[in-house]
Amino acid sequence: MLVRQVMAIALLATLPLLAAARSAVPELNGSYEKDCAPNDAPAFIIVLPAPAQNAEFWLKANAPLYQIAGYWPHSTDLGVIPGAASILLCRKSPKLNCDKALNGSFTVTGKPGELITGRLEASFSGGSSLAFHFHAMPAQRAAPLVCG
Repeated sequence: MLVRQVMAIALLATLPLLAAARSAVPELNGSYEKDCAPNDAPAFIIVLPAPAQNAEFWLKANAPLYQIAGYWPHSTDLGVIPGAASILLCRKSPKLNCDKALNGSFTVTGKPGELITGRLEASFSGGSSLAFHFHAMPAQRAAPLVCG
């Protein structure tokens, strides 16, 4: 009986620690939309403002938007390879300057036209490794995107 009480107290004491560890990964909120691949094939982009980095993450893949759900490993050469993906950290001032990740991946769950969720992990030059959970809504584009 005493052992069960001690175990129950120990479990209750660790619950806040487990919750804190789970929420330790920061969350970003952004948008996603159709994009054009370098060869004008269908692609998509997820834009995640990252205030702590004073920049935005651009998660791009050479795949149609309807294929957004899945695991996307970072490719150092996005080029025209179907299914290739890239992770960029872009600063807009004083002019656009994007750093390509050395390695990483992003995972997306959800359907186009709805809220999507995911996880981003990437390493950049200078030794910085970052991990985020994210939520993104469809972007509100003023005009339809036409590739080609």
